Amino acid sequence: MDFKVKVTGKSQNRTALGIVHAYCRMEPKTTLASLRQAFPNSVCPDSGVKELFLPIKEAETFNTKMTLYFPKPDEVITLADGSVIAMAQVWSKSSLDKITAQAAKFGIEATEPDKSVGGAGGFTIECLDGYTFPKAKKGCLGLLLLPLIAAGAIAYLLS
Repeated sequence: MDFKVKVTGKSQNRTALGIVHAYCRMEPKTTLASLRQAFPNSVCPDSGVKELFLPIKEAETFNTKMTLYFPKPDEVITLADGSVIAMAQVWSKSSLDKITAQAAKFGIEATEPDKSVGGAGGFTIECLDGYTFPKAKKGCLGLLLLPLIAAGAIAYLLS
């Protein structure tokens, strides 16, 4: 397998979080549905929650007595449509192995957790062998219509 990205987290759950962040950077059009398809609930059967990924407001309702989802700004995942998602935070070694195997299908290599890792969210993402993350493409319809709107406004003002 040719890996494009390497993820190292300071713990099992931070490594899993880094994997999902790397995936979303590699796939800038990611939606909640496509994220759930790429990383189904079965990769972490011991999460203690029904869904691995929830909209942040919904996830925060589970964090009242104990933290079951990653809620902090450097932990949450912003998807292509601008929605903010929280990921389940309970990851055993067997679940980490499952998400690592799943991530390998997308060109993501996960190293063993390393307590010395810093960085936002407690993980690092490194591009390998010259790989660069694709840029999120914004719709260009507005750019095409802008000159027509301007021309129309000028014509209206001159008439």
